[in-house]
Amino acid sequence: MDSVTVGLDIGSSAVRAAEIDTSQGRRVLRRYAQVGLPTGYVVDGDIINIPGVSAALQRLWQEGGFSETRVVLGVSGPRVFVRQAEVQGVNEDELRSALKFDSQELIPIPIDDATFDFSILEPGQSKGRDGRQTSRILVVAAHRELLRNQLAALKGAGLSASAIDATPLALMRAVPPESDGDGPGGVEVLVSIGSELTTVAVREGGVPRFIRSLTVGGSNLTETIANTLHLELALAERLKRGAVPAGSPQVAQARKAMSVELRDLAEDVRATIDFFTAQAEGTVISRLLITGGASQTEGLVAAIGGSLSVEVRQIDPFSSLTVADLGLEPDELSRSAASATTAIGLALWPVGSPLIRLSVLPEEVATARRARRLMSFAACGVAGLAGVLAVAGGAQLVQVNSAQHRVHEDQQQVAAKTSYVDQLQAVTAVHEKVSAQASVVVTALQGDIDWLRLIGQLAAVMPSNLTLSSISATRTEASSSSQTTSSASTPGVGTLSFTVLGTGGLPAVAAWLDGLKRDQSLTDTWVSGIVTNANGGNVTFSSTSNLTPLAESSRSKAVQQ
Repeated sequence: MDSVTVGLDIGSSAVRAAEIDTSQGRRVLRRYAQVGLPTGYVVDGDIINIPGVSAALQRLWQEGGFSETRVVLGVSGPRVFVRQAEVQGVNEDELRSALKFDSQELIPIPIDDATFDFSILEPGQSKGRDGRQTSRILVVAAHRELLRNQLAALKGAGLSASAIDATPLALMRAVPPESDGDGPGGVEVLVSIGSELTTVAVREGGVPRFIRSLTVGGSNLTETIANTLHLELALAERLKRGAVPAGSPQVAQARKAMSVELRDLAEDVRATIDFFTAQAEGTVISRLLITGGASQTEGLVAAIGGSLSVEVRQIDPFSSLTVADLGLEPDELSRSAASATTAIGLALWPVGSPLIRLSVLPEEVATARRARRLMSFAACGVAGLAGVLAVAGGAQLVQVNSAQHRVHEDQQQVAAKTSYVDQLQAVTAVHEKVSAQASVVVTALQGDIDWLRLIGQLAAVMPSNLTLSSISATRTEASSSSQTTSSASTPGVGTLSFTVLGTGGLPAVAAWLDGLKRDQSLTDTWVSGIVTNANGGNVTFSSTSNLTPLAESSRSKAVQQ
């Protein structure tokens, strides 16, 4: 597990990242930065302007000086679902199968359009109507289209995701549960108020009990002030946060303008809390913790907690961390705290509770990443084998030279020292042994395929809009030396099969065939199983090529020479 993790929060008004180092047994916040986003780039958690968000991420990495390009990404919004359920089964395989069968009761989208993960909160605690044991599980699911947009924005900025977390769980991770007596206890309500989304999460003893996202946030207040007072959004935002001198007449006007929207937002949050308490009879809330950039709106915290007889306070996610020198003044650091909560929770994903350490990173993305790693390891292995053979061949050449030197000396002295005949016979035996070993190496390398060169040639001719999701190879009986020097059109040394996906429809398939024709190591290429979407954009197909003798390596000849 990496000791340095970067959490990335792509919000409606800004992109934020936090880098946390846990290598010394402490949680050290080494870097934090944010870059604003224009209105409309991200709406309800979904990226609308992918190139624009990619550009903002590139600027964020430049200004923040982050050391990692792999991140834990947070997602939220109406197309992200966090649920608890009772599902039949006690082990992971049973539960995953049952979850797919019962998904429509939990996730309001087709299971084929979603990617999900789950953790077991209470294994085998009760029995269903048919007598089978059921377990209480926590499920996170997200729409694949939302994830594709998020991953595309990362790729455009030169970044990749090691995990994709639901931001409500990151919120819980950023704020350690408070202790009641011997350990974490009490029912805590965490409220994160962003620009367009508000998350209400309830936990007990660190375990989630209820999560709901509301499509309201601070942008409603800002737009109301701007429209009522005919101001720029930037000034309206400052008035909303109380960043304008109290004596300014616009302050009172702004408070009056947003009073109705502020009251409605507070009532939405309180209604959500009331809904939970009505469902969980007998539950007593011990504290209400509020965070998010919009929570700094003057009077909002008081409005939310006004009718609740519980402790209400704002969250400081920096309080549980060791904060390095971030280059921020104390007041800047204090203002950043509310906005940084989600990014910090994402950066703590690897060290958080296993119960909420879930990831909706699509399996095909993880599989492709593992395949690339295996291909890299294979290339290293081929290079290592070549090195071993080179060392072995060098050692044999040294032995041969040494033996020949001794033979030469013996020949000079043979007339005077006939007693050295036995020694000369021994030298001859050594020479024969070396020759036999060289013959074994040549035989072993007959028909050896130069996979490293072959893969490099394939990358050079493959169209840029296509990628490989899988690759497999078979080797037929090793060819003779006469075959090795034959024409590239002679097949028979093996086959290479691919699964290809990308964009461009059927023309991309034709480009694939044209590209592989230029590689003389491959012949008789054909494709099958072509699948395109309705508009002919995305395409998936299988392809197989025969390997010609030109795909073989020249290592056996090198040993012979």
